[in-house]
Amino acid sequence: MYNNAKFDLSFSLNNRIRKFINNIELTSEQKIKIQKSHQYLRKHNLDKLDYVSNSFLTGSYKKSTLINHLNNDVDMFVVLNGYDQYNVKPNTILDKLKKDLQSKYTTTEIKQNKPCIVLNFNHITFELTPVIKIDNSLALALGFDNTPDFYMPNLSSNNEWVKIDNPRTLEKQLSTANKEFDNQLIPLIKMMKKCKIHNNISNIQSFEIEKLAIDNLYYINNYRNGIEQLLRIYGWTHKNYTQEEIGNFTDIDFSKFCRNSLFGNDFPMVKS
Repeated sequence: MYNNAKFDLSFSLNNRIRKFINNIELTSEQKIKIQKSHQYLRKHNLDKLDYVSNSFLTGSYKKSTLINHLNNDVDMFVVLNGYDQYNVKPNTILDKLKKDLQSKYTTTEIKQNKPCIVLNFNHITFELTPVIKIDNSLALALGFDNTPDFYMPNLSSNNEWVKIDNPRTLEKQLSTANKEFDNQLIPLIKMMKKCKIHNNISNIQSFEIEKLAIDNLYYINNYRNGIEQLLRIYGWTHKNYTQEEIGNFTDIDFSKFCRNSLFGNDFPMVKS
């Protein structure tokens, strides 16, 4: 179906896609800065607060699906100590956490953006979400899954806690699926996140891109096949081409489509 006749074989479609993946990866310098920042934040500030039990990374950074983008953020759960979902209100904790962080980071922009506290460093933004952890000790005693439940501040204005899925569940699912797909799934998800940003798609969240891929992909022949499948899964269409027409593109036309429509200038240019 994919005709490579027009290609210089030294730079095939797969090579272009691999180059594109490399272009949207975090740089080594970015990774080092983020690692140092979150380790210092947790060890020297969060974990020393008497109302904090522990903290852990979550979101795209933890799942290795974060891409190189100007508005990147790193998500972190701040697990509370001595509270349950009934004896404290979210706004009380958010206000307290913000005040304590402001006393440590006096020159850093810190704001409350429910359900989290946002620390805006020059190189990265951290979003700290306070959560209440509920251990399923009864489930463990009965031999069932004892994955703990978490409660986080409700996004609505009623100042209550809301139960959420344990983020580590999705992390494990993604890691398992990526191995089953020969380590091609995480790079594909990164590419589709870039597509979302490039095309200003706002009706799907980052974790939904991951979850839909895990739940609906059953095979990946190659990166092009994966891109085409995910476009269908997400329901992302193009005003000028049907999905069938995209599937019938030659590899060189698909490369042009990737650069001009899907991903932008991070995808290598096709020279005529």
